[in-house]
Amino acid sequence: MPLFKTHRQVDVGSADSEDHDLAKRLQSGDEFALNEIMRRYKERIYRFAWKYMGNEDAALDVTQETFTKLYFNIDKFDPAYKFSTWVFQIALNLCRDHLRKNKNRARDVSFDQLSDAGSGDWQKSDENIEQALRSKEELALLHREIQLLPEKLRDPFILYVLEERPQSECADMLGVSTKTIETRVYRARKILAEKLQLYSEG
Repeated sequence: MPLFKTHRQVDVGSADSEDHDLAKRLQSGDEFALNEIMRRYKERIYRFAWKYMGNEDAALDVTQETFTKLYFNIDKFDPAYKFSTWVFQIALNLCRDHLRKNKNRARDVSFDQLSDAGSGDWQKSDENIEQALRSKEELALLHREIQLLPEKLRDPFILYVLEERPQSECADMLGVSTKTIETRVYRARKILAEKLQLYSEG
């Protein structure tokens, strides 16, 4: 059984095949394999954690904790599943835990930081959110509002819109159907568009 729930086995591509080889080496006690896994994933994990939490220190903590948890749970990785999905599920769960423990902490996000992290393809939205981003303040507000979304809406929105992951992979990570991902992302976009509308009118 995999450490984190997935509901669909996937075909293993060349990149993931290399990941599986590294996982197998680590399972066999080759700790140098962990260094290679970290090299491959540390930047991607950090950017994901930053988008999720909007805090550099928290993102660094989650990045470190992700590899610690990966190391101690590598024997539970099932090679029938995609390794990158498994790694990001670890990071996702740690991000969730962090936000739950720090839900009352203010999250101040600068425009420059958000631009560096990548704002995703906003033009996918029917509400055309990008048209509402007329100022740096609105972009920072948008990021804060993303973090305030209910978890079941926030997670697919970040994974699909900001991380630009396929719906099928988002579904695997969250243990739901692709249709559910589509519905929840639509609801998240609608809420965010309404928040931005209220802000612009205020």
